This record gives sequence, structure tokens and C-alpha cells, in this order.
Amino acid sequence: MFREIDILELLPQRPPFVMVDHLVDYSETQTTCELTIRPDNVFCENGELAASGLIEHIAQTCAARLGYYNKYILKTGVRLGFIGEVKNLNILRLPREGELVETTIVVEQEIFDVTLVRAEVRVGGEVIATTGLKIAQGEQSSE
Repeated sequence: MFREIDILELLPQRPPFVMVDHLVDYSETQTTCELTIRPDNVFCENGELAASGLIEHIAQTCAARLGYYNKYILKTGVRLGFIGEVKNLNILRLPREGELVETTIVVEQEIFDVTLVRAEVRVGGEVIATTGLKIAQGEQSSE
């Protein structure tokens, strides 16, 4: 069901800066998204997704969660979000071209328009990165 949703309906980002291919799962407290690492990805360097691209992918997983909530539950428009803090970033390895990255975020706390999440990034069953993010919601997107 979730995979059938056009990811561009949920994100304020537009190509070539879209770092999520599919929403895989959504609940109020946990969301999972996927991204296949392609050679033409703007964050690819030497056959790997750069750390900045990995962080952007995690942030866009948060954005997909918020986009789904706003569009399908609240029936409003997509809101912009901003990374307020990256905490305890632990990258065990960078994903390589051709790999499917699956990222799950778990909401730890929501206070007004700020959401604290814990994220785990996997390739297959291998955890390749973990972090915490603070995401601040902004205004509704003009899209």
C-alpha cells in the first residue's frame, strides 16, 4: 500500500535532490523508507553515497513521515522541515552504488513543531549507520 504512493507527494524536495524512493511503512511513531543508490545520485562519490547524502536520506525519511501524516491523516499540504541537530552519528560504512538502503526512524519525542528521532540505516540485514536527529517543521510547501 505505502509503496504505491508517489514519494513526490510526500516530500518538498524535487529531483535531483530526492533521497527516498519509497515509503515502506508508516505508523505514528515509526517510519521506514528505501533508497537504491544510483551512480547519478548527486551525493555519490567514488561509487558510494557520501555521508552528507546519507544524512539527507535520513532527514527525507523524516520528511516522508511528516508528509504522509499531513496529506493522508490531517488532509493538509506538505510542510517544510529543517535539520536542527544531528546527534551521535555513527557511520559504520557508506552504502555503495546498486545497494538498497532501508532506513527506519523512531519518534522519541514531539514538542510543538520539533521532532526528535532515532534512526537506523540498513543494507540487507547489516546496520550501516545510526543517529539521532532533531527536525523542526516550517511553513507549508508551495507545491
